[in-house]
Amino acid sequence: MPTVAFATCASLPALTPDDRLLVDAAAAHGIEAVPCVWDDPAVAWERFDAVLVRSVWDYHLRREAFTAWARRIDGAVPLFNGAREIAWNTDKRYLRDFAAAGVPVVPTEWLARGARVALAELLARRGWREAIVKPSVGMGSSGISHVRDGDAAVLAGGATVSGGGPLRVPTEPVAPQAALDALLAQDDVLVQPFAHSVRERGELSLVFLDGTFSHALRKRPRAGDFRVQTGWGGTIEGADATGAALAVAATTLAQLARTPLYARVDLLEEDADAPWLIELELVDPVLYFGVDLTAAERLAAALRRRLDGR
Repeated sequence: MPTVAFATCASLPALTPDDRLLVDAAAAHGIEAVPCVWDDPAVAWERFDAVLVRSVWDYHLRREAFTAWARRIDGAVPLFNGAREIAWNTDKRYLRDFAAAGVPVVPTEWLARGARVALAELLARRGWREAIVKPSVGMGSSGISHVRDGDAAVLAGGATVSGGGPLRVPTEPVAPQAALDALLAQDDVLVQPFAHSVRERGELSLVFLDGTFSHALRKRPRAGDFRVQTGWGGTIEGADATGAALAVAATTLAQLARTPLYARVDLLEEDADAPWLIELELVDPVLYFGVDLTAAERLAAALRRRLDGR
């Protein structure tokens, strides 16, 4: 029986409930799944037949250490998804590559760390009355603010990354310019128009397993919020993937040099006929096996095929 390390973080040593469904599915395919904390120095990674990156939900606090870990693992045993994808996908600047290739990415102003930018002038130039300001490295809405020129900014708070260390984010409302300045002092920043469709339709996520569409789901924020993650009170439900959404997802995945074992394509539907790519998650996305109870079995089968074809 091959053994596969399911990489997780110290706060989730037994994995998430969603990923435990994958553990059971892997066993049905003759794979022993062993949860291992990615930065635990006692783990002998080379003894495993492969490593599957799952709930490494602290990588954004130590991105440099995490990407170095991935390179070491990838040089010793098969790593899914690979170190090259991890290094590229853990910084949201990867979206620039998609935009340059013609993928319909959410409109974005890319601001370099240390730049001095007048937010009011930026919003006026782009015609955006409201915007989302976010660091280029982060997850789960950490460090994100919803800004309106002249109003206070509602900040998500929490920590993200700047270089190799934690980025301090205000946890109380501050003026929009101050919110932007705080991020630019420590990280590259993305400014994007606020999509009002989030409040009604949320985000549409399409899950792909070994390059094949598996299932779709809709993530909605709680009333009055814009953050769709369940940790901020968001809800999840199964959804149908529209033809337009599938087309954007296919165009996105077609840009990759190799087929990832798993991927989640997150879309905004400000115009349902022309959705925007907001994220491609290749590192540690929740794959929502609970939405489609056959999905964990499909991923386990794909993992077994890759192991058998090494």
